[in-house]
Amino acid sequence: MSWLAIAAVILLLIRLLIVFINLGSRLYLQDGMPEDAPSVSVLVPARNEELHLPFLLDGLVNQELQALEILVYDDDSSDKTAEVVLAYTEQYPNIKLLKGKGVPEGWSGKNHACFQLARAARGSYFLYLDADVKLKPGLIRKSLLYARKNELTLLSLFPVQEMRSLGERLTVPSMNWILLSLLPMGLISRSSYSSLAAANGQFMLFRAREYRQHQLHRLVKDVHVEDIHIMRKVKEMGYRAQTLLSRGEISCRMYDSFRSGVAGFTRSVFAFFGGSALIMILFTLFTTFGFLLVWLGFSLQWALAYLIVSAILRMGIFMLSRQPVVSLLFLSPLIQCSFLWIVITSLRLRFKGENTWKGRTIKFKGI
Repeated sequence: MSWLAIAAVILLLIRLLIVFINLGSRLYLQDGMPEDAPSVSVLVPARNEELHLPFLLDGLVNQELQALEILVYDDDSSDKTAEVVLAYTEQYPNIKLLKGKGVPEGWSGKNHACFQLARAARGSYFLYLDADVKLKPGLIRKSLLYARKNELTLLSLFPVQEMRSLGERLTVPSMNWILLSLLPMGLISRSSYSSLAAANGQFMLFRAREYRQHQLHRLVKDVHVEDIHIMRKVKEMGYRAQTLLSRGEISCRMYDSFRSGVAGFTRSVFAFFGGSALIMILFTLFTTFGFLLVWLGFSLQWALAYLIVSAILRMGIFMLSRQPVVSLLFLSPLIQCSFLWIVITSLRLRFKGENTWKGRTIKFKGI
C-alpha cells in the first residue's frame, strides 16, 4: 500500500509544480493595437441557439475593428436561430446567415458547419466562436495583436466560465482543474511535441492562409472533440500555436445544470487524457482516493498534509481561471465526486458505443 501512497504524493506534487509554473507564466492577452488591422471573418456554427445569439452578436458589433465579416451557420435548428440572425442582418450588413442542409455521412455536425463557414469566408483571419460566448470590446483587437506578434497560425482562448447554479459549480471547474494541473501552458507554443496541446473550440483564431491550405476541419471531420485534435494537427505541421486564458474579455455559460454538465463533459473527458482510458482511470483513482491511500500507507498526519496541498493546488487553478476561490474550495469534495461520476458515465457510454448531444447521436469507436 505504501507504494500507492508514494505515487499519489508524487502525482500531487508534480501537478502542484505545474500549477505554479502556469501561475508564473503570461497566459493572458495584453492590451494594444495592431499596426494594421487585417480583415477578420468571425464564423459561428449555431444549432438551436436563439437564446444565446443576441448576446454574442451584440458583443461582435461592439468590437473595435471595421473589417469584420460575421457569418452564422444555422445548423438545422428547430428554434428561431435563423430569425434572430436575420433580424441583425437588417441593421448590420456585415452579418450574414448561412443555412445548413444536413450533415453528410462521415462528418460530425459541428465540423461540417465550420467547414462550410470557412468556404464562404473572405477574411485573412478566421475566428471561430461558439454561439453561447459573450465578448467584451477589444477582445478581437487584442487577439490579433497577440497572434501576429507571435506569428501564430492558431490562437485559442479558454473563456471565463459563468456558473450560476450548484450543478454548474460541481461540474464546470473540473475542466480547468485537469488542464492547468497537467499541462504547462507555455509549452504549447514552445514545444514541437503535438502531445503538448490544448485548445477550446469556443474561441479559435486561425491565420486563414494555413487554414485554407490544409482545410483543417476536413482533416478531423469525424472527430467529436475537434479543438484539441486541430491543435495537434497544427503543431504536427510545424506551425506555431498557443492557448491562453481569459481575464473576462470572453466568457461563457457552458451548461445550466448538473445534468447538462455531465452530458457535455462525457463527450470530451477522454480527450483531456489523450484518448487513453487507462490514464484517465488512474488519474481519477489517485485524485479521488489519494487521501485514503496516503492515510493507509503512511499516517493521518501525512493524509491531512496531502489535503492541504490539494487545496492549495485547487486555489491556484481557481485564481488562474478567474473562478470564485472560497466557494469552490468549500465545494471541492463534491466537485471531485462529480468528476468521478463524469468518468464513470463516460466509460459506460463508451462501452455502449454512443452518446447523444443536441439531438444527434455520437458514435464511439470503443474504449
